[in-house]
Amino acid sequence: MDLDQLRTALALLRHGTVNRTAAAVGLAPSSVSDRVRRLEGELGAPLFVRDRAGMHPTVAGLAYLTAAASALDALEEAAERLHDSSVLIVGAQAAIADELLPAVLDDLHARHSNIDVRLRPEPDRTRLLAALDRTELDAVVLLDTGDHVGDLGFAGPTSAMSHLDIREVAMTTVAAPGSPLLGHPVTIDEIRRTGGLIGRESRCAFWMATQRWLGPDSDLRAVGGLAQVREWVAIGRGIAVLPEFAVRTDLETGRLVAIDVQTPPLHLRLIWLRNREATDSLQQLLYALSQA
Repeated sequence: MDLDQLRTALALLRHGTVNRTAAAVGLAPSSVSDRVRRLEGELGAPLFVRDRAGMHPTVAGLAYLTAAASALDALEEAAERLHDSSVLIVGAQAAIADELLPAVLDDLHARHSNIDVRLRPEPDRTRLLAALDRTELDAVVLLDTGDHVGDLGFAGPTSAMSHLDIREVAMTTVAAPGSPLLGHPVTIDEIRRTGGLIGRESRCAFWMATQRWLGPDSDLRAVGGLAQVREWVAIGRGIAVLPEFAVRTDLETGRLVAIDVQTPPLHLRLIWLRNREATDSLQQLLYALSQA
């Protein structure tokens, strides 16, 4: 497959019209159309349909191009690593990459400017661990707890792994203003008896943290994404166990209120393949983080 054809098709997906794509990538419009047409011919299926507004991906075309973009990113990262062994590719779940890791990496860069860490966000924990197992990543950052990788409740990796807990992640149990659970210390048994616990879904780290704390038989209701969980709690439809970083603004504005109960923290955990820990760049990263 011609990677230039693939890159042109991905550019067309981003820009939406042949003319805008041509201007963005520095090609003639006819060259853009020709490259996409040849790629479609090689694949034996159309990637785009045209209307007055521009070029739009077919359903199958969008699925293919999304997967191809990820594969192309992996190839480009591998090429970078081939020429620069000091670059570390670290995978992280999207929420962690957005909320927690920037401060960690900024501090790391300030102390050790020679360490070049590239983040690869991925919402699916299983995919991250699989990519680590295939050595597509140098390390992975997850929310976990306990002495072993996966003690939070997710399936552990198939290969031998080592880990380092970078920092503690505070968790809090939140309710709507006016909840009868507010204004006094609350026990775990009271939380269990009250019920109405809600969460995202069973693969979510916050859901697993709730079950690990309150027991696997805890009655948890899945309501969708983090925004939906916060909304349901705010209107009094339940209580939830969430990381403080995810509800900080809600707590400051009074939209949600923290229940006075000791909620166990999680850990921001760096995981790597045990058979690769001797590499110079990874050793530098581990040393730097252990001193942070």
